[in-house]
Amino acid sequence: MKRIAFTLLLALALPAAAHADDASKRAKAEELVRITKMDQLMDKVMGQMSDRMKAMTAQQTAQIQATPEQQKLIDDFQAKVQQIIQGAISWDKLKPVILQVYSETYTDDELDGIISFYHSPAGQALIAKSPELMTRTMDLMQKQMVTIQPQIQQAAEDFGRKMKATGPAPSSSTAPNSSQKP
Repeated sequence: MKRIAFTLLLALALPAAAHADDASKRAKAEELVRITKMDQLMDKVMGQMSDRMKAMTAQQTAQIQATPEQQKLIDDFQAKVQQIIQGAISWDKLKPVILQVYSETYTDDELDGIISFYHSPAGQALIAKSPELMTRTMDLMQKQMVTIQPQIQQAAEDFGRKMKATGPAPSSSTAPNSSQKP
């Protein structure tokens, strides 16, 4: 009888302990997100993405010599795309997902160690310098992309020639329909 009572007590206590463990890990994940100032980092990344999109669009449309009406359409399109992106990856939408991933990925001990590191002077330096590090890294990557752009352009031209050489694509009226039976 004692064994059954103990088993029953253990079965009732395990879900509560697991829930407490989940709550503890989530609290630690929240501390990690807070101490690393991830919300500010995301805002900065979004700003940089926006600036880069504007620069790329300006570079591409400079060759077109758009009319004022066309330029307005381009600007409106760019603003709409930026709004869609910001809506999809806003901090409010990402935070719960990030907290869940951190809680599922790291153990309690790992979260304790990571949080301790970020409270240290070295961890604080990493947090403080990460935005500059990201900016410089993105600039270097963009410069690298510029150097390979001629190769990409050549590959695109080669691809276009090969596609033309294979003949026209079948029209939708002559293309076989997989839902039709022979």
